[in-house]
Amino acid sequence: MYSTKTATTVVSEGNYMPVGINENIKLKEVNVKKSQNGKDFLEIIFENENGQTATMTEWKNEKNMWIKTDADLQARDDQQFGRILQVIDAVKGGHNDFEGNSFADMINWVKDQFSDGTNDPVRLKVNFDKNGYTRVSSYGVFIEPMSVAKEESQIKLWKNDLLERPVKADNEKPVDPLAPTSTPVTETSTGADDLPF
Repeated sequence: MYSTKTATTVVSEGNYMPVGINENIKLKEVNVKKSQNGKDFLEIIFENENGQTATMTEWKNEKNMWIKTDADLQARDDQQFGRILQVIDAVKGGHNDFEGNSFADMINWVKDQFSDGTNDPVRLKVNFDKNGYTRVSSYGVFIEPMSVAKEESQIKLWKNDLLERPVKADNEKPVDPLAPTSTPVTETSTGADDLPF
């Protein structure tokens, strides 16, 4: 069944863009989608020359244990929109003014910004999320046009950027070596009286 003569090793980088700072990346697509729960989200997919992709996904911010007040919610929305504007500015070379009243208005406006097909190559920072999947980084400057010289790049790798896939060990249940593995034999369960003859 197992033989050193027939064993194979598969060498593949997969369909995901490598972590780190990638160059000459193109915007593949911008989608406005609905989750299974009916929530709108924005999906921006980037692709390198080898067809490997990295995705940026933006969801509506809502109040929770970290976002308690309206001011906290507005600050989170401003940060989120700032990240999205980084993408528009890098790929399109700028953006139009926008005032929207809802998350749905904003993500539809973002999709419209890319409808003319302009797609300048960019430099893009990709890292792992806490579950070990590659994604577009969300820390600091993460995208810029390739027209920016590499020496003048504003993209930096920060300590929060996971560049190594997090390894999560399997949860092994402890085994008590002194625990009985079978039911004990007693005099009442077996004996001379149980014989058929």
